Amino acid sequence: MAPMALANDTDVPKAFVTSSTELEDLKSISIEPSYELSNGWFSPEYSAGEITLLYRDASVVPIDNWVEWTGQDALSGQYVITHEFPVPTEWKHQLSQQGIDCHSFMPPNGFNCHFNSVSIEELKELEVLGILQLDSVDKIRHGLAQSLTEKGEADIDLILSGHQLPEDVFEQQNIEIYSHSGRFASANTDILGVKWLASQGEIEWLEETPVSFFVNSVANTIINSDDIQDNLKMSGLDGSWNGLDGSGIIVTVADTGLDSGINDATMHPDFSDHIHDIYSWPEPQWRCTWNTPTDPGPCDDGAIDDHGHGTHVAGSVLGDGTVSSGSIVGIAQEALLHFHAFEQSGGLGGQPADLNDFFDSAVENGSRIHTNSWGSCDARPAGPGTPCNTYGLYSSNSMEIDFGARANEELIIMFANGNDAAHGGTVSLDTMLYEATAKNSISIGASENYRPAFGSASDNYSGMADFSGRGPTEDGRIKPDFVAPGTQILSTKSRSAGACGWGSFDSDYCYMGGTSMATPIAAGATALLLEHLIENEGVTNPTSSLVKAIFGASSHDMIGQYSSPTIGAGNPIPNMHEGNGLLNMFSAVQTSFFQGESVSTGDNSGWSFTLPATPHDLQIALAYIDPEATPGVTPYLVNDLDLAVKSPTGVWTSLNDDLNNLRVMNFSSPEAGTWEVHVNGTNIPTGPQFFSLAINHNVPLVNLTMDADLDGIEDSDDDCPITYGNSNTDRTGCPDTDGDGYSDPDPAGINGPVWTISDGADAFDLEPTQWADQDGDGFGDNSLGFQADACPVSPGTSTLDRFGCGDSDSDGYSDPDGGWFIANGADSCPSVSGSSSADRSGCPDDDSDGYSDPDPSGTNGPVWTVTDGADAFTGNATQWADGDSDTFGDNTSGTFGDSCVGVTG
Repeated sequence: MAPMALANDTDVPKAFVTSSTELEDLKSISIEPSYELSNGWFSPEYSAGEITLLYRDASVVPIDNWVEWTGQDALSGQYVITHEFPVPTEWKHQLSQQGIDCHSFMPPNGFNCHFNSVSIEELKELEVLGILQLDSVDKIRHGLAQSLTEKGEADIDLILSGHQLPEDVFEQQNIEIYSHSGRFASANTDILGVKWLASQGEIEWLEETPVSFFVNSVANTIINSDDIQDNLKMSGLDGSWNGLDGSGIIVTVADTGLDSGINDATMHPDFSDHIHDIYSWPEPQWRCTWNTPTDPGPCDDGAIDDHGHGTHVAGSVLGDGTVSSGSIVGIAQEALLHFHAFEQSGGLGGQPADLNDFFDSAVENGSRIHTNSWGSCDARPAGPGTPCNTYGLYSSNSMEIDFGARANEELIIMFANGNDAAHGGTVSLDTMLYEATAKNSISIGASENYRPAFGSASDNYSGMADFSGRGPTEDGRIKPDFVAPGTQILSTKSRSAGACGWGSFDSDYCYMGGTSMATPIAAGATALLLEHLIENEGVTNPTSSLVKAIFGASSHDMIGQYSSPTIGAGNPIPNMHEGNGLLNMFSAVQTSFFQGESVSTGDNSGWSFTLPATPHDLQIALAYIDPEATPGVTPYLVNDLDLAVKSPTGVWTSLNDDLNNLRVMNFSSPEAGTWEVHVNGTNIPTGPQFFSLAINHNVPLVNLTMDADLDGIEDSDDDCPITYGNSNTDRTGCPDTDGDGYSDPDPAGINGPVWTISDGADAFDLEPTQWADQDGDGFGDNSLGFQADACPVSPGTSTLDRFGCGDSDSDGYSDPDGGWFIANGADSCPSVSGSSSADRSGCPDDDSDGYSDPDPSGTNGPVWTVTDGADAFTGNATQWADGDSDTFGDNTSGTFGDSCVGVTG
């Protein structure tokens, strides 16, 4: 909607309403903006910055104005507080020590926190910059109001501000809480219930529960996993390495079911000796009536796969080819399977309200991978194969996934990107499902398989499947993360299901396609990589960020299959079609990498490596497990790490990205010699942030010793070798607070040799447009900069008509000189201090109305009378002119105002 200003007290800003949320829809359910300044409804020019909420930029009340504007001298309840950017990593801990409980990061520089009577003065001591309280309209996802209007009630997902539900929620007759786990809850409610929930500080976000479905549609050689299964090829890389088959790795598949559902003689032989466990997730008691609290009865139809999807997916991961005598196999044939069957009565009713129940179960059973060939969107109108109403949203499920990945750093969570990109003969961006938008999972798109006999859907292994869901996410992040073959995938067929996907091969195997099929291929490849890291590299605890970094450094940029590069994968990676490219396992096992390093705000870490002459590109990937975001803000990145690379010839290339937690840089025809890679902690409000880094060349990564302060300037060239700095004009590599190239003064020689302004140091170290002041009067010599000195070689104190010129009477107006006259604004009374500004500048003005006192004798300057414009009423600040000379002033609203201006009387 267009901005709308509302009248308010003149001592405070006017209420200013602008938002992209569906205010009319919300109004239909009696939810409207509060218009309160405390909720950020005022012009940003009066603010201490803005919080970038999903549907508006909310103005933050400066802490110095909070009491005056709101009448509150202490905070109790839920408020957003901000700090100067960047946010020190230790700030959140300092708040916690004072009993302030903060959870969601509110970009770019705040947290949503709970307070128990904390005074404003205490907050000032904690370096709080400003305060904001979320409004009800900020907490509701688009579409929920319309759904409530149409249906009267809705199942909703809730994000809590902390871990507690509102105290009176169970007393609300129109709210039924289904589940509550940590900061996540689900419920059924109506219009009044949503209005009540949105008004509670304990509630941070509300959205309608999306519809979940499997993303079936509408490999091995292509991703080079056959090379790393080959003993000869692996021993050729390292004599101690053996071929990989997934041994020792447990993979959890969450899907429809597994063949007969029972690990006995009835099970598909390709799984018979690879099953760790099978668990059927019943429909929860709020959705289905259980026989008893411990017996789901009809709410659990078991793990039998009468759909066929789950059996096919599991076979792609680790089917061992028993029935086919080894000719039809999964990627990691010797891995073990932990199966989560959650299809119930033809739908995904067994999906837990909190996806962390899935992840925790997987970890408890020893799994290192949890793969998911399903997703969700809001109000999918006609089932699989038709478009969702919305795509790419960071939902409560996305937040749960990010939380789960951070709580279980050694669990690799994978999700299919979705199959809705191809509509009406075109391929569309922004067509990915909600779960795939999570930052810390690995989302997988589908490339083409190579089975040319089956037609154009599988005849180009360097092209994308047209149906494969594309990015970007709602906040512009690159997705999918990677792609794997997803067309005409031949895998195990459930003997408990009917017709199968894209057609049967025989009674034991069939073809399917979709990102559902690409994702388990990527999961099997991940199992092989984990086996390699553990057995060959000695990494006992590989994290999901390490896996993502290795895949990022080794992935292959596909050339695409369409005439236009904007349709497929023709653009250089990363792009919104293939993400960071096609998995390449033979390259993955030849990377150099590390994990477990960390940075806080302002930190820098660096490594060097030496490349020989090589025809291969250099690809570098940084990955980290970012804290979960709240869906009600944008962007969703919490901790911002940036990547900078220095070539052997000293050329710097930086990747400053405040959206993605996987950063990939590619250098074609890289120079031979020593390279440097630096990781910078740009803004780490929740940290320290651990990260992983990988390069696609098998060369040692060494902590930098040539650059002790990690500022990218070798110590031999660095004028401040032990202090990070970016100055480059007067001296090199010294602190430069304002970033103008001139170093800060260092009169004590703390960072290097003594360096003062007379040596060339910055005379204005907090002002980037000024650096020199040759006359030493405090005004800069740069005529285009801030408060530029109009008399740069002659010291002066003037500030009103021009800066830095002579001002004999010290009233702020400069003395006239050969190039600056009274007509230009110079002081008309240079020998006597004055404040007049209306008729002439710098002359006495006894009543301070701007008009100078008459000076008929020219005592203070030129003769100046009422007829020249002097004040006709020197003792009356409300009058200054009397055009008809009748002693009554022309200002009709002033004291003794003339009722007949122009008529003497």
